[in-house]
Amino acid sequence: MTPLFSLDNVCFAYEGHIALRYITLDVARGETVVLQGSNGCGKSTLLKLLNGLVYAEEGTYKFDGDVINEKSLKDNTFSKKFHQRVGFIFQNSDVQLFCSNVEEEISFGPRQMGLSDEEVKQRTDDVIALLDIEKLRDRAPYHLSGGEKRKVAIACILSMNPEALVLDEPLAGLDRKTQEWLVSFLLQLKAAGKTLLISTHNDELAHTLADRLVVMNENHTVGSVSENG
Repeated sequence: MTPLFSLDNVCFAYEGHIALRYITLDVARGETVVLQGSNGCGKSTLLKLLNGLVYAEEGTYKFDGDVINEKSLKDNTFSKKFHQRVGFIFQNSDVQLFCSNVEEEISFGPRQMGLSDEEVKQRTDDVIALLDIEKLRDRAPYHLSGGEKRKVAIACILSMNPEALVLDEPLAGLDRKTQEWLVSFLLQLKAAGKTLLISTHNDELAHTLADRLVVMNENHTVGSVSENG
């Protein structure tokens, strides 16, 4: 089967400073891959590239067999479909939240997909119930706690029902209770067959969730890939 994500000798640099060096990696549908490595090794950049926020300067990145680059994502129809299929949860939830209240925030993605008002409401209500955040529905995102913001950011992505979720340090800044909730929820997504790519320093999270562990090194390349367990 065609890998869902496929990187072939991908390189990227910020203003001449190398961030990714000849990265080759395939991720299958339904697989959970966890990225580890020291700060500055390129994990966050790799996740941004997988989400089409930066583009390979050398090598090729394909999603479900289609090349993802600046040219392909200038096609609005293609770009819209791609971003519906891949959801990105940033490390800092504040960069994802911009609407006046939580309900509007969660319904924004489905509205951009062109769904009917009835379908938008159904998706919004379903996700609010799934994450048990009814009490937040009318709250302004900037008044929420860190854990509440993370739940809302996840709800915004899930309302578009993506095939794959990419999460950058999902446990960062969360209290223990919210961390435990999030690990449990990610296990539910994994069991449901979602493809997950997760960057984390948390070894417990990595070994709880990963099918494969990918360790990046200080040379900004893949140092090792191992099956978990």
